[in-house]
Amino acid sequence: MSSKTITNMVENTKPMTLVEKLSKIRAIADVVAKSRKGFNYSYSDITEILAKVTAGMNRYNVSLIPHIVPGTSSISQNVVYNTKADKTGRVFENKTTEMLYQAEMVFSWVNNDDTSDRLDVPWYVTGSQSDPSQAFGAGLTYCTRYFLTSFFQIAQPDTDADAYRSKQKAAEESEDRAVAEGIIGELDTLIRSYLADHAEKAEEVKKFIARYVKGSNYQSIKEPVLAAKLLNDFRTKYYTSEGMVEE
Repeated sequence: MSSKTITNMVENTKPMTLVEKLSKIRAIADVVAKSRKGFNYSYSDITEILAKVTAGMNRYNVSLIPHIVPGTSSISQNVVYNTKADKTGRVFENKTTEMLYQAEMVFSWVNNDDTSDRLDVPWYVTGSQSDPSQAFGAGLTYCTRYFLTSFFQIAQPDTDADAYRSKQKAAEESEDRAVAEGIIGELDTLIRSYLADHAEKAEEVKKFIARYVKGSNYQSIKEPVLAAKLLNDFRTKYYTSEGMVEE
């Protein structure tokens, strides 16, 4: 077994940090459609968000501990007047009395494999309902939803999650192409420089490149990994192995 293989095996079994685990969870909870409607707007169901996030938490052994900062809770009564009109067109003032709950919160992510590895995120909770307990519950529900969607940058398209993923994939592919083009540009410079001094090896170089891309057309490569491998292998074979030095 080669030393490189052993190194890869060690890296693959190395315990993950909390930040690494949270990155994996984010990949699982990438997008949640706004499937619920109420109060004239659409929103994502908290159960759908939690289902994805908790699936990742279970897989990577991570806990989320929310707690209210002691001494920051407050509840007050708000009276709101809205101008409305009845069926006859008569305008009147509609009075609504609600209880407003507010408090500072902290969401604590904990790596269960190493409880000293944790991340505390300050947050804020506010909720308004006719009953104090309902205001508290509504505030926690909204607070949790917005915390998770903001922390993991969970996209919330109005309806079609698949359409969003298609746009996301297109953006990723565009970025990959840009990276690959940069690598291929460097490769092109090396190939031209090498053949300028070794024109007799043009056919050999062509066959070498054909092992990586059909027709030896390296300019058509769009994948950064393949482009990087071809660049490194070409440099090793035609520069390092032949004792040449890149200028």
